[in-house]
Amino acid sequence: MNRRACLLVAPWLSLVASLAFAQMPGGPTGAPARSANEASPSPIAADAARRPGTVATLSAPSADQFAKFCAHTEDSAECGKKIEAAQFARAGGALASVVKRDGDLLAVLVPGEPPFLFADKPGEAGPNYSFYAYDAAADAVVLYRARADVLDFVLVHRPTHSTTDLPNEPLFNSDGRYFVTADFCKEGCENRVTVWRFERRGPARERQFAPRTAWSDAGVSWGAPRRLIIDYTENGRSGALNLDLGDPRWMVLLP
Repeated sequence: MNRRACLLVAPWLSLVASLAFAQMPGGPTGAPARSANEASPSPIAADAARRPGTVATLSAPSADQFAKFCAHTEDSAECGKKIEAAQFARAGGALASVVKRDGDLLAVLVPGEPPFLFADKPGEAGPNYSFYAYDAAADAVVLYRARADVLDFVLVHRPTHSTTDLPNEPLFNSDGRYFVTADFCKEGCENRVTVWRFERRGPARERQFAPRTAWSDAGVSWGAPRRLIIDYTENGRSGALNLDLGDPRWMVLLP
């Protein structure tokens, strides 16, 4: 399911209820305080402790989690803040060297460089930024951005000190070299699957796939480091497609 859409308050609630396609299988200041009764650290923090000097991946919320966090919110900005609070709680402080919240400022930290600062602006127009996920293999931070009735994402790639606007949630492959976005809806979407490759200056669109007949929705996952599984809805019917990155149906944008 496309998590980016033109969302007014009423459509926002219906979007949350229809997140089955949202994601295929495949603390910092402002984070909720850990309860004194909690017996053990979070799995993310425990994994980081086992591997000193490393930060573990913090995956994006599942479709069910997304729906739970956002079911009783008024808009996408409030939804983002609930997701951020839950993600920081999951991390248990393990991401303190990567991303921090301080009031209206969200900071993505880069070793030896000034941090990337994202400021929430008051009012419906925003923008309003929330921490969403972290991929360790790519060393990339994903931010959720709400601007009035529009929701999209920003990727901060720490190794190349770059930021990239994304139409929808990125899904990373296992080796950290690629990620994919699938952005499909009836109006206001790219209506294509795009594979992005990390280059020296940051992510770049390597190839894209647009179906001949319009899809009303699509979800994507990595079946292998260079193979995608796409589940889609076309004319009210569901279908699935396996697409290797070498498949001739791709439009290659970057050799």
